[in-house]
Amino acid sequence: SFFPNQGVSSPNDLTMERAHSALENVFEMLRGISHARDHLKQFSSVYTPSDGVHQATYRPFLKQVLEEIFHPDKRECADIEHMSGGLTDLLKTGFSMFMKVNRPHPSDHPLLFLLLVGGVTPSELRLIREVVSNHKTNTQVLVMATRLLKPSDVPHLLFNTDRLKPDIGV
Repeated sequence: SFFPNQGVSSPNDLTMERAHSALENVFEMLRGISHARDHLKQFSSVYTPSDGVHQATYRPFLKQVLEEIFHPDKRECADIEHMSGGLTDLLKTGFSMFMKVNRPHPSDHPLLFLLLVGGVTPSELRLIREVVSNHKTNTQVLVMATRLLKPSDVPHLLFNTDRLKPDIGV
C-alpha cells in the first residue's frame, strides 16, 4: 500500500472517498515534482508538446545533461555551474568579470564523475553508456550512486517516504 495514512488494510475498507483522497495525494505529489526544475533555464522540462508537425517527445533529464556536456560545440550551459578547483581556475573565474575568459567545460577533463543522489536505475545506466558512446568522447565517465534502484523502488520513494528525511539507502 502506497498510502498507509489512508487506513485501507483490505479491499473491503476501500471507499470512494478514500480512493479519491489517495489519488489527490498522488497528483499533488506529481505536481510538486514537476516544479522541481522550475529554476533551471535549459533543463526545466523533460517533455516537449506536439506542435502539429512534430509529435510530442520525452527527453530524460539525465540525457539532456550528458548531451550538453558532450556537445561538440562546447557551448556554455547556464544550468551547469563551474566550481573553481585551484588557484588557476580561481584566477580565471575572477578575471572573467573584467575580460572574456572561457571557463573550463566539463568535457575538457579526461575524467567525469557523475554522482546520482537518490539512486540510479539499470535503464539510466544504459542511457549513460549510450550517450557517452554515441558522442565518441575520450572522457571516461565514472558513475556513482547512493543505490541501485529496482523498478518497485521508484514509486515507493515518491509516495511512501518523508521527503524531508529521505531514505536514500545509505
